[in-house]
Parts: sequence; C-alpha cells; structure tokens
Amino acid sequence: MNSHYNGYFKILELVPGAVLISDAYDHILFANSNAKKWFGKQVANEDMQWLFGKKNGVWQKLKSRVQSDGSASVDMEFRQYGITCINVQAINIPFQGQHCNVTFMRDISAQKLLEQELRAEKTMREYILDSIPALVFVKDDENRIISMNKAYREVTGLTMEQLANRNIIHAVENKELAEIFWKDDLEVIETGMPKRNIIEPLITDEKKWFITDKIPFRDERGKVIGVIGFSIDSTERKNAEDALMRSEKKLRLIFETSPDGIVMSDFEGNFLTTNEAFRNLLGYGHEDLSKLSFSDITPDHYPDQEKDFIKKAIHTNQDSETFEKEYIAKNNLLIPVSVTCWMLNDEVGKPLQMVANVKDLTYERKAEALEKSLLQKENEQLENDLKSKTQELNLKITQLIEKNQLVTSLIKQLQHMQKEHPGAIHKHIETIIHDLQNNTREDFWSQFETTFGQVNQSFYDNLFKAYPNLTNNERKISAFLKMNLSTKDIANITHQSIRSIEMARARLRAKLNLDRKENLSKFLNQF
Repeated sequence: MNSHYNGYFKILELVPGAVLISDAYDHILFANSNAKKWFGKQVANEDMQWLFGKKNGVWQKLKSRVQSDGSASVDMEFRQYGITCINVQAINIPFQGQHCNVTFMRDISAQKLLEQELRAEKTMREYILDSIPALVFVKDDENRIISMNKAYREVTGLTMEQLANRNIIHAVENKELAEIFWKDDLEVIETGMPKRNIIEPLITDEKKWFITDKIPFRDERGKVIGVIGFSIDSTERKNAEDALMRSEKKLRLIFETSPDGIVMSDFEGNFLTTNEAFRNLLGYGHEDLSKLSFSDITPDHYPDQEKDFIKKAIHTNQDSETFEKEYIAKNNLLIPVSVTCWMLNDEVGKPLQMVANVKDLTYERKAEALEKSLLQKENEQLENDLKSKTQELNLKITQLIEKNQLVTSLIKQLQHMQKEHPGAIHKHIETIIHDLQNNTREDFWSQFETTFGQVNQSFYDNLFKAYPNLTNNERKISAFLKMNLSTKDIANITHQSIRSIEMARARLRAKLNLDRKENLSKFLNQF
C-alpha cells in the first residue's frame, strides 16, 4: 500500500470496532487489528463473501445500497466468530485510485441484550397495567398523557395516537371538565402529595362516575414530573347513593311534614329524633326533648307502655302495638294521644331503635264529649216532649171521656123526651141524637189517632208487621189498651156496650195467641 495512506491506517487502528476496506470485487485490501482479532489474521487475505459466509446475502444487499446511496447500515447476528450481534456500516470512498467500500463493524451484543431486556420489561409493565381492571393513566407536567392502560383506552375510547404530545384539554370535547381534572393534577404536582377518593365523571361520558386516586409521578432523581391516576368505576354505587339520598330526602320530608308526631328512641325510651308535629304537640324544643324520654312525659297513673313494647319486641319479635294514653305537655296539661310503636331493624334484621307514631286525640275527645252532651240534651228533650205529649194525650182522653159521658147522658135524656113528646118534636129530637152520635165518634177517633201517632210513632208499624191480619177495630182496641184504658173507658169512648168491648178484647187476644193469664195491655206495650 502507498505510504500516503499510512497515517489514515494508524487512525483506523484506533477505532474500537473492526474496520475493513474492500474493492469492487469484494477483495479485502485492509483490515485493522480489531478485525484480525475478531476474524483471524487471515482475514486480510480473504474477501467479504468469505467473511459473511452464510449471511453473504446481507452483505450483497448492503453493498447495493452503498452503491446507490453512498452509505448503508444494518444490525445482524454474527455468532460464528463468537460475537452475538454487530452493527455494520459501509461507505463508498475512492481508495488507491478505485472506488472501495469501507466497512465499520461494531459489537452491539450488550446493547441488544439491554434493549431486549428493556423491551421485555416494558412488555411486562404494559401487561401488568393492562391486566389491572382500574383505569390507569400517566400525565406529564404539561397535562399530556404519556401512558394509559387497556382499561383506560377501552372505557374512554381514547388512543395514544389521538393524545400524542397534546394537552388533553385540547383533545377532548368537554374542555370544562378537563380543566377541573387538571386543577387536581396541578395540586398533586405542586404539593408532591397524593389526592385520593376524588369522585368525578368520566372525561368522555358524564353519565359514568369513577373514584380516582392521583399520586405524584417522579423521575429517577425524585423530582415530580407529572401525575399517575387510578380510577375505579363507581357508577352503580353513585346511582345507588343518589337514589338513597333522594329516598332519604323523601322520608325526611314525610317525617317533618307529617301531621302526626313521629319519635325515634333508643331501647331505654330516650328520645333520639322527633319531628315538628311532636314538638308542637308537647310545646318542647328539639334540645329539650333530646334530654327526655317517654317515662318523663307519661303521667304516674299510666304504665310505661313504650318501654314495655321495646322489651317484648326484642324478645318476641312483636311487629307493632297501638294504645291510648296521655302525655304531659311542657305547660303540664295532659294531652290525650294514640301511640303506635314498631321496631326499626338493621339490614340483618337486628333491632336498631324504636319508632312511635303519636296522634293527638284532643279534638276527637272534645268532639266525643260534645256529641255525648248533645245526645244527652236531645234525649232529655225527647223525654220531655214524650212526657208532654203523653200528658196531652191523657188530658184529651180524659176530656173526651167526660165529653162522651155528657153526650151519652144527653142522648139518654133526649131518648126519654122522645117517648114523652110525639109528632114534630119526636123527629127533631131524633135528628139531634143522630148528629151527636156521628160527630162524637168521628171527631174523637181523629183527634186520638193524631195525638197517639205523635207519641207512639212506630207502634202501628211494629204491630202490623208482627200481626198483619188485624182489623181496623182491633187496631183501635190495641191503641186504647196500650194507653192502659179500662174496658168501661173504651166503651164510653166508642159508644159501645161493655159486653161488646169484652168480646172485642177476646177476639184480639185470640189473634195475638195470648193465654188468658197473660196481661193484654202489658203485651201491647212492647210494640
């Protein structure tokens, strides 16, 4: 070789890898000491096809690229010389009056092994992250996602391609929500303290809710360079909590607006919670009642029924009990109440506390007393009216008896006169007798029946219902007998003989199926 190149060769000897110079026919024109060390000293007398052996096709492709591009590089295994992997770089330069290829070969076995280990570690890390059901993401201090696991991608629908090197605020539709999330991230980044149990909606679907923990993401020197987030789906829990909250609000509304008093107590009867209706009923404030129990508001002459119920409910599983008693109000007045007690159990059915519904009976008691008073007055008035009517009826009967006696006496006198005075006087007297008889019978019975019906409104209905075959005459006799009139009085009133009245009574007794020993007037008084 020309001494002109000796200086360059010395430089090539200093290169840490193997250096080979070959001509257009692949003959090796120069090999540095490292090349001879790797491939043997005979390499200087061989060609590149010998060197690459079975991998000669790799060399041919590399040389072709060098000829077209001026340089080329490839990594390849080279185990036949005890080298695991090498990096081969070739360039085309003029050398000793011809175009030659200078090939630099560097052992990258350790580098490839390290890369392989790093890839395996990355694969394992990604596998572990992807196997976590929680959403896992890593953000840098510029709000860019630099890593996310499979669950995060599937649930959010986001990909690394969409988010690569982009502030997530600019990559999602709900920018306002993304701003809120970033404030939490900044707090973690700036303080270096984790932030846990953040309840927040999904950034791409506000109907889904998650519980998120955010911890600082640090570099190898411990500097916070971002945030790592772990999110667990809590949609069902959030919906259940919202439903429970709505239910509790409804129950609280019912509790506070109930017109009846509602009380919750412990097993000793001490008040735990009371509604406004109960406080208003007794005139106590919430703080006052919190220091009292059912025993404190129960008069001494009443048993402690609430406490007794608690004992029975705990030992016998009694569902509920209702009783009436009185409570002592703050002004010491006694309030009549109806109390219904039942036990409130926990989720496993164990008694937790007692609940009592307290209904104020004050107005009911007043209404009952008023109704009783009115009924009593009405009864008294009816009794007075009945007595008055009875007296009136008796007076009329007496008057009628006296009248009929007078009329009867006059009739007898006129009859006697009729025998003594013949002619025109006889006919005139006969007319008077006839008119007096008719007027007496019709007028008396009409007045009697009207007054009797007012005093004994249901007598005829009840009597005819039991004995529908009674005649009008038997009906009259029954009315007279109910008034306890004697046979003689009835005969005078009806202008019949005593014998006729006795026969009428006998026929009536037979229709009523009464024994001769049974009192007829007493029997008729039951109707």
